[in-house]
Amino acid sequence: MPGTFFGLETALRGLRAAQTGVDVTSHNVSNANTPGFSRQSAALATTPPYTIPAMNNSTEAGQMGTGVIVARIERARDVFLDIRYRSESGLLKQAQVSEQALHELEVVLNDPSDTGMHSLFGSYFNAWQDLANDPSDTGARALVVRSAEGLTAAFNRAARQFTTQQSQLNDQVYARVQEMNSDAGQIAALNRQISQIEAIGQQANDLRDRRDVLVDHLAGVAQVTTTENPDGSINVLLGSRALVQGSTVDSLTTTATGPGGMWEVRFASDNALVTLTNSELRGLIDVRDTSIPNYMSKLDQVANDLITATNAVHTMGYGQDNVNGRPFFAGTDAATIAVDPVIAADPSKLGAADAANAPGNNAVALAIAQLRHTMNPTPEAAYGALVTELGIDAQSSRALADNQGALVTMLQRQRESISGVSLDEEAVNMVRYQRAYEAAARVITTVDQMLDKLINGTGVVGR
Repeated sequence: MPGTFFGLETALRGLRAAQTGVDVTSHNVSNANTPGFSRQSAALATTPPYTIPAMNNSTEAGQMGTGVIVARIERARDVFLDIRYRSESGLLKQAQVSEQALHELEVVLNDPSDTGMHSLFGSYFNAWQDLANDPSDTGARALVVRSAEGLTAAFNRAARQFTTQQSQLNDQVYARVQEMNSDAGQIAALNRQISQIEAIGQQANDLRDRRDVLVDHLAGVAQVTTTENPDGSINVLLGSRALVQGSTVDSLTTTATGPGGMWEVRFASDNALVTLTNSELRGLIDVRDTSIPNYMSKLDQVANDLITATNAVHTMGYGQDNVNGRPFFAGTDAATIAVDPVIAADPSKLGAADAANAPGNNAVALAIAQLRHTMNPTPEAAYGALVTELGIDAQSSRALADNQGALVTMLQRQRESISGVSLDEEAVNMVRYQRAYEAAARVITTVDQMLDKLINGTGVVGR
């Protein structure tokens, strides 16, 4: 049968379990606002009962319970919800990158507006029309040059800013790769610590939380998947390749082998190209290598068409010095288009007439003014189509980012409903463990009184 002090040991286990419950609750309350913290709970289990069955056991009723123990400290986490959240957050990052980049392109073109390129096209062709009305007017010639310089400056500025934005996106690709290497290194270090702790039967809950925060961030930068090993460590995969395998990292590097010498993301170990899907990096590379070159190509086409059409007419024109054959525009695209330096320096050499010694002849000036309507497509129509396409793409990106943001917010709330700390629930748990502690202490008091009676009050007769 159980010994005299059996009840004390049972109550002591109750005290310890209740104390641990209070400690876990206190930890939860302290980390209620800690990003990535998962609510923890003390999993209680009965200790082995008394006694072990044997042939010489007492015939008294049994088995006798021996109390309670905290078997483990558990954290509240839904692995499948984590997987979905990381997948959708990667899509959100990609949509946000596209939305922001397209918005910046819209700002660069600044149309429709009173100061955008569309307005400058109007000023340019109107200046040629004014010159056709009075080809000998020096002021009209200067106005043609100034309006053309304003238009070409707008082309140059747009091309320069497109190129600058592309370069900035390229820099971001490099920076994100460095972040990934940093995250991967920290995950590998945590893997090592977690496997060491859990090898002795403990739960490395706080370290797992820190690791999950890093995986969440990593999944936004580049879509990754994870698999857990028996020792508690995880493998982090990029496509079918392991970025992190236990405590080992296959670092990433960037090489200037992409279009136009842009960065490509590769594994440092064998220079293999990294598979990137549904993530911030994928969005950065898509905008850098596809969207911006697409819009840039169309802007270049508008500039080239204007250069070609204008020069084809202007080379037939005679300036006031009776010389013809001069181009009006120099350059071939949006980045290089400019008013020919000879004409920019001396507007009198601008060819308005189609014959020499004909100061009132306006044939060439009128023909160039009519390019506004005779070109196919017209410069304004081609540029308007570019602006419209950009606007539609930007609007679609905004809608996708908004919808994806709502989905990610919903998933985050679901994660918080499982892993987040409710101060109300923790207050209830605190009272529950407090009362359990008090009850166990009361049992100890009762056993103490019984022992006192046994020791001090038994066998006093006959003394």
